[in-house]
Amino acid sequence: MKRQALKIELLEDCVFSARSATEGGHESLDRIPGAALLGAAAARIYDKLGDKAFDVFHSGRLRFGDGLPWSGNGIGWPVPCCWHYPKTGRPDENGRLVSKNLYNFIHVKGIDGNKQPKQLRSGYVHLDGRYTRPMHSLRLKTAISYKTGRASEGQLFGYDALHQGQSFVSLLEADDDFEEVLFNQVIETLEGNVLLGRSRSAEYGRAKISKIPEVEVDGALDPDENKSNGHLILWLISDMAPVDRHGHPTLQIDGLSFGLPGARVVWDKTFLRGRRYSPWNAARHGYDRERLVLGAGGVITLELDGGMDRDKVIETVKNGVGLYREAGLGRLWIDPPLLTTEKPTFEKTQGGTDAEPEEEKPAAPNDPLVTWLKETAGIDWKSQAEEEARRVEESYVTIVAQSRRLHGIAPDVDYGPSRSQWGTVMSKAREVVGQALHTALFTGSNPVIRADGEGWNIEVLDDSGRYQTLADWIHQKLDPSAFEEGRAYAYFVRTLARRIQDRIETRRN
Repeated sequence: MKRQALKIELLEDCVFSARSATEGGHESLDRIPGAALLGAAAARIYDKLGDKAFDVFHSGRLRFGDGLPWSGNGIGWPVPCCWHYPKTGRPDENGRLVSKNLYNFIHVKGIDGNKQPKQLRSGYVHLDGRYTRPMHSLRLKTAISYKTGRASEGQLFGYDALHQGQSFVSLLEADDDFEEVLFNQVIETLEGNVLLGRSRSAEYGRAKISKIPEVEVDGALDPDENKSNGHLILWLISDMAPVDRHGHPTLQIDGLSFGLPGARVVWDKTFLRGRRYSPWNAARHGYDRERLVLGAGGVITLELDGGMDRDKVIETVKNGVGLYREAGLGRLWIDPPLLTTEKPTFEKTQGGTDAEPEEEKPAAPNDPLVTWLKETAGIDWKSQAEEEARRVEESYVTIVAQSRRLHGIAPDVDYGPSRSQWGTVMSKAREVVGQALHTALFTGSNPVIRADGEGWNIEVLDDSGRYQTLADWIHQKLDPSAFEEGRAYAYFVRTLARRIQDRIETRRN
């Protein structure tokens, strides 16, 4: 199989709608659909290819994979639906999934201690255990009346978008007998600046595409050598559009859906979710036929007939299953190593240490090195910053909830700064420290937290019962003079931003 990884850097926010409905809240995908790359390439070279355009864009012999989160040295894969964790706990710590907190329900049917399980439904897992969730941004807009030049009545809408500055990787794959010249031509066409997603004529969609060396994605999605005792585990790396024996779209899958009439779906070891949508075709200026798909992250377990040759089975499904494979649908990982055991085993980091965070071991109390570090470095600053972040977080949650009630905002409506806005605060606290950080947040040439900024401008009651903007309230609470060291202040801001992000995510779920 021919394969080339393409890195996609978002230079602007990009909108990839999860559904075609025009009413209700807009929701964007947390990945870049392969159809967006197919469309970008087709817009540039479709007419030039002549009769070969069918092979490139319609035959399924060349497949434009979804753009998945890229960490710099590894791809993030959609978390498998078979992973569960205790409802009262967390599956991750410090940006990494913790193996001991995860239970693979392919191999087990409950959680130790009869705790209530919760399915891990969102995010992406890297092979070394890193857990990422792409950042989103939401902007409210209104249509402008061409008659009056003012806002149209009842035409308020919003776009949920993937936040700029993030990187994704798409795997461009082709059959072994696909023309090398055509394959390279498509890659060259996509390299450079492109426009992706919706509202490209306005402020959205600008991205940069570049090649990634093959060594960095070598082996991605290749079948694992582990046998599965007559079973085949299929992890959906993208949406899948299966068909029945008559070629009709369906979600009632069986062995024939995979071209394997002798295989049987093991339903108690299968975890799926479905959705339907109608993609917009910019070339035709209309919607394509509605697609009925099984969502990315689904896990299917097949029981193979005793007479079936496993290698031939893998050869049948390795290039994808179902419809729309040219747009990246139907991509599978066969017997992935992360799903072969009761708890996932993550790869080791480049330094040779386990990816999973280890518990900090207490040092000997009389160790002279520890004594010297305490005297010279003042390590108590971290606990002070964490305690202050916890206190400010509790006050923040209280005043925002009070403001929500005073203004009559429903509990299910986003209110105040978004998760991505707090992510910007956290990013700034990684770049600068001390008074320089305080200036960058509030009084610099382009401050992160502004009294007139969306979300930051909501009115709250301060401790004395007076109204002020949330930005002014935060300005008072984030006082750098309360910390002796600049790094302590930056750590306090990062901790506070992360805790509030977790609050927002918990409320959404």
